Amino acid sequence: MTLWIFGLVLTAYVVVAASLARFIKNKDDFYVMGQQGSTLLIVGTLAATFLSAVTLMGIAGISYSEGPLVIGALGSFGAWVGTLIAVVFIGRKLKAMGCRTMMDFFDNRFDNKWVSVVALILMVIGLLGYGIIQLIGAGLVLAEIIDIPFPVIIVAFTLALLVFCSLSGMYGVVYTDTMMFFTMLAIAFVIAPMLIDDAGFEAMRGLSEKLPGFWTLGGANDRPLGWSISQFLVWILFFACTPALVSRVFPAKNDFVILKVAVIGVFFAPAMQLLVFLAAGAMQVLEPGIEPADRAMVVGFMEHTNPALAGVGLAGLMASIMSTASTLFVLTGFALARDLYEKLFDRQVSERRGVMLGRISQALVAIIVCVVAISRPAGIYWISIYAGAIFAVAWLPTIVAALQWRRMSARAALACMLVGSISFIVIGELQRHDWITLPAHIDNLMIAIVLGTLALVVVGLTCSPSEHEVASFEALRAQRLSDSTMRDFLAREGGARQLVREYRRVWGIMLLFVLVALALWGYLFVKLGL
Repeated sequence: MTLWIFGLVLTAYVVVAASLARFIKNKDDFYVMGQQGSTLLIVGTLAATFLSAVTLMGIAGISYSEGPLVIGALGSFGAWVGTLIAVVFIGRKLKAMGCRTMMDFFDNRFDNKWVSVVALILMVIGLLGYGIIQLIGAGLVLAEIIDIPFPVIIVAFTLALLVFCSLSGMYGVVYTDTMMFFTMLAIAFVIAPMLIDDAGFEAMRGLSEKLPGFWTLGGANDRPLGWSISQFLVWILFFACTPALVSRVFPAKNDFVILKVAVIGVFFAPAMQLLVFLAAGAMQVLEPGIEPADRAMVVGFMEHTNPALAGVGLAGLMASIMSTASTLFVLTGFALARDLYEKLFDRQVSERRGVMLGRISQALVAIIVCVVAISRPAGIYWISIYAGAIFAVAWLPTIVAALQWRRMSARAALACMLVGSISFIVIGELQRHDWITLPAHIDNLMIAIVLGTLALVVVGLTCSPSEHEVASFEALRAQRLSDSTMRDFLAREGGARQLVREYRRVWGIMLLFVLVALALWGYLFVKLGL
């Protein structure tokens, strides 16, 4: 039954994605689903992209072996803050500029070939590195659990991704992400509470006696405070500017949808993480000694639930892989087709040809991903380690300065991206090979973001921006998504009443979810005695 449910859910994703291909009439449909995304759809795709195999395997494994607070308290909270910044601050601003992809921002703001090339290279390396390692890790676990050869699982995922990305573009990604979101909700709000209940809060609190530090920020391994702070910072900085989250805003209908998503989606994502981390901690009570620890939640699905829920749990794990991977790979395909080919070779490409190029690029990305994942190269692991941090140290200071600083120039952007990314990699490798030792509570992420930002400021102060850069900054300051939303509503019959109603609805939703969050967090903190 478990395998049948797993297969049926995967088939449902593919069928839905394939049926959406009929909505693709032009490039806008392919890249941003005609900007028709509703609140439910954008919440679904945002939350599903937020959760990944890293959550259900890697971080769940740390929660199992070291304690849920090691990353759950600061890392998850940092991810929440970063996602809020990505949606409300960066995403809304880029959407107001008319961006269809993240690379549109760099092109429009700087109009500089080298800035665009460096930003594109960093994005492709970061997205593919992060996506491929998820397929490899999760594919190995699933191959062991459901007794299907690893290459077969990878090929199945690749074929499904081809349907999601190549046939229906952003429509396929957003709709299937929303379906996957509900599968993940079942893990967080059905399976995880069952595991916690089976273990019992009293027994979970008692884990600190067997594993000293289990309920502290340092965890059972007594990690240094600097590591915890680094986790907090890296998740804020990575999530604030990662294309996977910022681009979720582009298909939204209007500003009200984005504001509601900022409340609902940004609540669900960390709430689901928190329950998964606590369930992983509960598995330390139910079944200590799981090796490797990354399998903790999978063992929970298979050994401590009935076959139907085990199938749902595995489908949720698969969904966490595919939702993140489909977003990462579709964005990479968009970059190759729209941001590389069209802008460098054929700016006047027709709508039909543009869609075809997008589909071809998705197929090319899927083939590359499949081949690399099956070969399982060791180097991919290190690329994945750097993926999130590279966005943090190279992209975030550049984007924030480009949005806020009049003197920001292409030279300053290049200095920041190159100094930030190169210093992060070099210092990290020197430290990993024990050639240097960093001071306590300091790591290469902190050093790299400081160096990158200093390079940006120094070059920005010494090199004047071009006329285009000044003009683009002034135009950017004048563009607000709320203005266009208000104009659209007021142009309708009875639009003023609709505008007021939507405004009140946003405030009502915000108040409701603040109360729900306080109740949920308060209940868990009291039960766990924290």
